[in-house]
Amino acid sequence: MSRFAPITSSLLARKGDATPSAVAAKPSLFWAREAPPPPAMEPPRLAPLPPSPSDPAKPHRMIVTLTANEFERLGIAAVKKNLTRHQIVRAALDAHLDRLKREYGGCGCMATGGSCSDGCGAA
Repeated sequence: MSRFAPITSSLLARKGDATPSAVAAKPSLFWAREAPPPPAMEPPRLAPLPPSPSDPAKPHRMIVTLTANEFERLGIAAVKKNLTRHQIVRAALDAHLDRLKREYGGCGCMATGGSCSDGCGAA
């Protein structure tokens, strides 16, 4: 048993019989505007979009693919540490970046997060 009424011809508006709703709050002026002037006959010129500046305050997202075993182990560790999986992965990444900072401490790209001026990027 369906709770919906069957679609019959009495529910459908007949062609030409449709009218605007009488309960409209105010008339829409959207359709009353003048049409824009026709475009010029010259071909359109497409300018390249400027690169959007990345907002340094907005965090970036990334996907890490785990096996079922790794995901299960991460979940067990999260429960034992009373943390979320996300918090454990963030802590692991922070610890690894700290180790890299000590390893490449003389280079600005790892020590301060600045640009690589010492050429360690090739190492």
